[in-house]
Amino acid sequence: MPESMQLLKCPACGGPLAPPTGESTMSCPYCKSSVVVPESLRMQKKTASAPQTDIFSGIDTNAMVGFGTQWGEVVQLAQNGNKAEAVKKYMALTGNNESSATYTVDHLARSQFVQSSTQSVQQMYAPMMAQANETVKSVTRMSMWIGCGVTAFVMFIILITMLPVLIGVFASLTTLFK
Repeated sequence: MPESMQLLKCPACGGPLAPPTGESTMSCPYCKSSVVVPESLRMQKKTASAPQTDIFSGIDTNAMVGFGTQWGEVVQLAQNGNKAEAVKKYMALTGNNESSATYTVDHLARSQFVQSSTQSVQQMYAPMMAQANETVKSVTRMSMWIGCGVTAFVMFIILITMLPVLIGVFASLTTLFK
């Protein structure tokens, strides 16, 4: 029977009683008489079964910090031009082969990392956003010119196609009214 369903009535007044955890006797809150809790209704005290483990149990966080430091060294070596040493460290760190490590180190050497804690995100990305804005403007301007050019070309083709028909209509109208 679930713990919440265990009921006990006071033998003196008949009031409902909730047996206290792990106690063999209790006092009735209504009539203050002493009540012996039957053994079948006694709730066991909950004991800590196993110590709580955190989410990092089994993970060597010191190794993670060391990995980050070593990765920073690889990046710094690559960007400073010491690619051979960076490749060696990268291979030791990841277990990749030399060609993969060389490819990664070459790309790390060409990349630029912003390491400024004094600049805000807006300050760091403002030049990039201005350049992107100019690119969008020029692409929009170019696409508008292309759209207008295509429309003009189509209208010219329609005019050339319809010109003989219009000339024929005007010629027949002039002969009709003479």
